[in-house]
Order: sequence, then structure tokens, then C-alpha cells
Amino acid sequence: MSRSQSKHKLIHWRVRLAILLCVSLLFVGGCFEAEQGELYYGRVRVPQEQEFRWSDGGLPQVFDPALASAPPDTDAVRALFEGLTDYDPQTLAPVAGVATHWESSADRRTWTFYLRHDAHWSNGASVTAQDFLRSWQRTLRLGDRAPHADLLANIVGATHEPPQRATTNNTAAIPTPEQKQLHDAQAQPTATPDNLAQTQPTPETKQQSANAPHEAMPAFGVEVVNDYTLRVQLQRPDANFPALVAHPVFRPVQLSDEMEQGKEGASPAAHEPVAPAELKTPVVTNGAFQLAKLSADNVVLERAQNYWNKGAVALERVRFVNVPDTETALAAYRAGDVDAVTNANIEPLAVKLLAPYKDFRRATFGALTYYEFNAAHAPFDDLRIRQALTLAVDRARLSADTLEGATEPADKFLPTDEPVAVQTEDRQSVPDEAKLVYDVPRAQKLLIEAGFPGGAGFPLIRLLVNRNEQHREVAQAVAAMWREHLGVETEIVVKSWDDYETALRTGDYDVARRSIVMQTTDEETNMLAMFAPPAESSAKNNGVTTTQTPNGSTTERAAGKTTATEQKKTPLQVSAPPILTEAQALAALPAMPVYFASSYALVKPYVSGFDANLLDAPSLQRIRFDTNWQPPNDNQNR
Repeated sequence: MSRSQSKHKLIHWRVRLAILLCVSLLFVGGCFEAEQGELYYGRVRVPQEQEFRWSDGGLPQVFDPALASAPPDTDAVRALFEGLTDYDPQTLAPVAGVATHWESSADRRTWTFYLRHDAHWSNGASVTAQDFLRSWQRTLRLGDRAPHADLLANIVGATHEPPQRATTNNTAAIPTPEQKQLHDAQAQPTATPDNLAQTQPTPETKQQSANAPHEAMPAFGVEVVNDYTLRVQLQRPDANFPALVAHPVFRPVQLSDEMEQGKEGASPAAHEPVAPAELKTPVVTNGAFQLAKLSADNVVLERAQNYWNKGAVALERVRFVNVPDTETALAAYRAGDVDAVTNANIEPLAVKLLAPYKDFRRATFGALTYYEFNAAHAPFDDLRIRQALTLAVDRARLSADTLEGATEPADKFLPTDEPVAVQTEDRQSVPDEAKLVYDVPRAQKLLIEAGFPGGAGFPLIRLLVNRNEQHREVAQAVAAMWREHLGVETEIVVKSWDDYETALRTGDYDVARRSIVMQTTDEETNMLAMFAPPAESSAKNNGVTTTQTPNGSTTERAAGKTTATEQKKTPLQVSAPPILTEAQALAALPAMPVYFASSYALVKPYVSGFDANLLDAPSLQRIRFDTNWQPPNDNQNR
């Protein structure tokens, strides 16, 4: 299919969706009548049972904490498995899970978790500290198959190299039907105990690994003090480690003694690669729900009878409903056939049409698009240049106009409201200046100080983006601002994904578009993911896994295979200490933040406890239905 044909089909599909939505709104009171008439989008039929019917962008296919990468898989994993801690869905602060409480050493390098004695697996066995040790070792042995194994990298002995920098990229802010069909066709098969054995290492892989030299490794820094006490040693201090271990990748699975015998005390990296241990059949879980049914139409979870806190779980059942596209999801919600819609590709026009309804929700999502400066190329090694280019960009206008209001302007690197103190030139800490403000006069002054008044003599900026219409439009808008305010010219270099990755690895750019989907609110983890120097050895194989952001946009996470000769460290990376805080990032500006993604949801008014947050991680444990709910008397919803 030609590029023009693809673009025509995309436009036709968008128009069709917008017309369908508008027509559907007419049936319930007109496209914008919600401001004066109907309060809710579509029919509200209060169910009498506590069964949550959820359109979550598809059906879960992976039910393994180590292998789940994104919703709906991670949503199912959080319901099926419980970690040491969990997230408070409103604040994302760590709350008790299997661990009742925890404590740290004064330097925040050693964390001790105390497990509850009444936590059990669905087969009745107790959940112990040994289960966590075995599961974490297994995750590390899975290697590239475990998409978030790098979150364990700060544990002593988990890796002998710095954490890999993120190479995430939003390859399609609004995927076409053809792209979605391709993604669905390439999606992983359901990861169940029956098919995990199909991914055993080949004899050739084992032989290659056996011939590779092994370096001395420190012992894995996870100690089973006793059945109900787990101690973790970290390489670097982390005051937020209890929040980090709430991530699904840290949740335990029950493994057989035969598969794990003799592996508990050594570092995972010190062993030759072995077949990752299989989960028991049927799937044994320790969370608030257990897997009850798998079919082509839905995945059903039921409230777990062995869960220690089952009395606090209101839902009897969670039904993930399979819907092929956004049109079908919206139609099902309007008809009252589902209770919530998330991870749907809702167009900007549809957002405007849905915004007046009280059951439509919009929240900032922790997915950042940022432009990285290549400090190996002059004059981008000059902080004043990086500051000037950053301050000359009107992020609010980009989000409102170029991106049609579908994103949130990013005036810093983390999407939190917490104040960040940065140091001024006189070394004074000023929290109020922790955000990047659109300031053209200051940008022009900085450019003059750097020796380029009005842009005179400034070299052509090569701005690298991967091939995507939205990325190109944003790059054009940024380039226009640089030209208008600073008098500098920009060449927008658009490359296919493979060529884009090659250009990043070889440093063939001046400024490059990057993005990251944050897996935690932990500041240091996110800073290292964005700004850690690249590893000098090939730590990961070449591969791309596709996930979706909550508004349905596609994000490709690529792990590029690199060598010491391919990767070029910039002067900033060689001479400067690692950036571990947002304040350091705002002071050094190795990159400029551009925008955060938005998440959208439709949730019926009788549903409570379905909370939006930066990680798009609602808690099914807290959801309950008000079976006596009634609409306001002065404005009944038909």
C-alpha cells in the first residue's frame, strides 16, 4: 500500500470514528448537549452483581509477572499476584501487600521486609520469603524475555553493568487500523504454564554461552533471613525502594523445588543460562483474584478464596471483554454492556465531544516525549545553547495546537506535582524555578552570550525523528519556533525505525526525539532510564516490543545491541557524574522535555474505587458497585 493510500485510509478511519461518536451522542441528547442535558454518556443500568466488565484495550495474554509488559497484561497480573507492597491507587505511595511492614538501614542501601503469616497461594501453601528470592532470580535468568527486568538492576549482584538507558519511542501517536492489525498479528501468544517450555534455550545458544568467559560476580543481594523475613542489599541508596517493588515484575510466582534446587544462593548472572522455571499447572496465584476462564471473547477472574484480605474485596468477578476497536468499545459502553473503557484510541475530536460527560475521565500519564541533545557535537556541549533552545519552545502551544490538546505540556521531566529545588548561579536553592518557563528574551540573551547573536554563525541543527506523521509535525513546529525566536535553522531527519536506532547508537544527530513510558514514580530509576550512559558491551539483543499508552497510542521499546565501538559517549556522559535527580537534569539539560501523554477512561457512575494515576495502574481490589445508585433527580439519565 502506498503512503498516500495509507494516509487516506487513516483520515477516512478517523472521520468515520468521529461521525459514529457524534451520531451516538445524538441518540442520547446531541453532540454537545451534555453541558445542559444528559450527564452521562450512554445508558446507565446499575447491575445487581459485583461483576466488573472491563474493555481494557484487548484481552490479557500474559499472566506471568516476569513477562507482562503493559496493559491489559499488567492489569491482570496485579490482580492475580501480590508483591511485597502495592500502590495506593490515588497517591501511588507504597502500601502493605505480602509484607506488613519494612525498614531500612540509615544509608537506604539495605531494606528488610517482614512478611505476613496469613498470606497463601491459591493451592493453600504459604507465601514465603523464598518465593520472592526464587522469582526474582528467575526473572533475571529470563533475560530479554522479561521486559522490565532492568528494574532489579540496583540489587547487588543483579547486574555488573549500569542500567540500560531507555530507548523507548512513540512510533504512532494514533495507530491506523492496518498498524493495529499488524500489531495484533505479531502479539505474543498467551503466556501460560503450558507454553512457557517452548522458549527453552537452543543447544546452539547453550554452547555459545558455555564458551563465553565468566567474570567474578558478587552474590545476589537478596537474603532469606527466615520464612517471613526478606533482606535486600542495594548498590545505590534508594529511599523509594518499597514503592519500586510494587511493580508487577517484583511479584512472586510459585516455583517447584526441583527446578530451583541449588540456585538460591548464587548470583543469577554467575550461572550458565538455564531454562527458566515453569509455573505450576494450573496457574497458582497469591493475589486478590484467580484465573477462572480463558476464551476468545473474554478472560474472567474470580475473587480468590485463599487471599488473606478477601473480606475487603468487593468484586466477585472481573471480566475482561474483547472488543476489536475503539468504535466497538464506545458502542458497548453506550449500550451499557461494559462498565469501563480504558486503553482505547480516542481521537482528539472524540475527546472534545466526550469531555462534557461526567463519566469521562482524563489524566496525565507518565509517558514523556523529550528531545535529547548530542553534547558530543559543538555547540550543543555548551549549557547556554541547550538552555536557549529549551526556553524558546512554547510547550503549551505545541500541546494545544499541534497536538490538538491531546497531551500535557512538559515543563519538567517527571509528571509529579512535587516541588523540585534547583540551584541558581549564586548556588541558592530556589524551588519556584524548578520548572522550565517559555522565555524568549532570556533564550536570545543566552544565545548572544554563547557567541551566536540572532543565530548568526549557528550551524544547521539536525533533528532526528523516527518515521511518524505526528512526530514530524511536532518537529516542524519546534523548528519553526527556533527559527522565529533564535534565527537558527533546522533539518528534520526522518528515518525508519531501524535506521533511527542506528543513528542513535552512532551519535549521528544533533538533537533526537526520544520517549519513555515510566514504570515507577521512583525519581532515580526514571533519571537513570533517560540519562544513564550506554553500556559498553552488548547487554541486550536487538528487539522491539510494542505496547500501548492509555490513549491507545503505540510505543515501541527497543533494546539495541551495542558494542564499545558503536556507542559513543558524549563529553557530558564521560566527565559528569550520573544524573540521579530531576533537579540535576533541569540544571544540566542533557535533554528538553516536550510533552506528557494523556490517559482517557469512561467509567460508569455506580463504579467507585477506579482511580486514575500516573502509572495507569488502577486497583481492582478497591473497586465496588453501588447497587443502589440513582442519578440526580433533577436530571435523569435515560
